[in-house]
Amino acid sequence: MDKNISNIIFAFVILIEFFLLLYFEKFLIRYLKKRNAVQHVRDEMGDIHKIKEGTPRGGGIVFLLAPIFFLPFNHSKVAFFVTSSVLLFGIIGLIDDVLTFKKHSSDGLSVKSKLILHFLASLTLFVIFKDIFSFNVKFLSFDLKLGWFIYFILFLMMFIGSANAFNLTDGVDGLLGSVTFAILLLLSLIANTLGNTSYVYLILVFIVSILAFLWFNSPKASIFMGDVGSGALGALVASLSVILKIELYLPIFAVIPVIEALSIFIQITYFKRTHGKRVFKMTPIHHHFELSGLSEAQIDFRFSIITLVASLVVFFLKVYFG
Repeated sequence: MDKNISNIIFAFVILIEFFLLLYFEKFLIRYLKKRNAVQHVRDEMGDIHKIKEGTPRGGGIVFLLAPIFFLPFNHSKVAFFVTSSVLLFGIIGLIDDVLTFKKHSSDGLSVKSKLILHFLASLTLFVIFKDIFSFNVKFLSFDLKLGWFIYFILFLMMFIGSANAFNLTDGVDGLLGSVTFAILLLLSLIANTLGNTSYVYLILVFIVSILAFLWFNSPKASIFMGDVGSGALGALVASLSVILKIELYLPIFAVIPVIEALSIFIQITYFKRTHGKRVFKMTPIHHHFELSGLSEAQIDFRFSIITLVASLVVFFLKVYFG
C-alpha cells in the first residue's frame, strides 16, 4: 500500500480511537462508581487527599485496549511482544485493584506477591519472545555484548523496576499520564529517526489512549488509572526500550519515576539511621512538593518539563552516537 494512503488511513484510525476511548472512559466512570470500585485514601495522606476519597479507580484499562487499533494492521512478533507486556503487567495491576475494592482499603497485593508476579511475567515474556531480542546493548559509543543471561538480568530489572517506579509516580492527578506522554513522544521520535513507521504507529495508539485518559484525569480527576494503568505503562516503556535498543538510556528519560523510587529509598534509609528524622516531608517526592505548597497542576507541568528535557538529551545522544 502507498505510504501516503497508509498515513491517511492511520490518521483516521487514531481519530476514531480517541473518540471511542473517550466514550469508553466516560462509561467506565459511571460503571466503577455504580460498583463502588473507588479509591480509598490512606490516613497518613491527610486532608490534602481526603477529597479524592470515592473517586473511581481503574481508568488505566484504556491502555490495554489501545493495541486493538494497531494489531489488525500489523501482526509482527514485535507488536505482540509490546502488547503482551502491557496486558500481562496491566492484568497484575488489575488484580491488585480488585483486591483493594474487595477489602475496601488502599491495600491490595502484598509487595512480595506483586514482585513474584512481576518476575513470572518478565520470565514469560523473555522465554516466548527471546528470538526477537538482540543481546547487545548500546550506550553512547559503546556496544556491549552481554550474552543472554546478563541481558535477562537487565530485562528483569527494566520490567520489574519500571512497573514499580511508574506505580510510585501515580499519586497526583494527571502526573503519571503526562510524564509517560512526554516519554512516548521521545520514543516515537527515535522510532521515526530509525525509519520504522510501524513502531511510530504502535507508539501513537498508546499516546492516544493516554490523552483519552488524561481528559478525565486532569486535576481535579474524575477517575484514577489504578495499578492496572501504572503497571501497563511501566511495561510499555520497558518493552519499547527493548525493541528500540535504548535499554541503558531508560533511567535517563524515565528520570521522574527513578527519582520517585529513589526518594523512598533515601527517606527510609535516613529515617532508620537517624532514628526518626526525615529528608522529605512525605514520599514519594511528589507528596513533598504538595505539602510544600505546589498545586497538582504545577507538579504535573514541572515534572513533565523535566521529562521532556531529559528526553531531548537522550534523543540527541542517540542521534549523535547511533
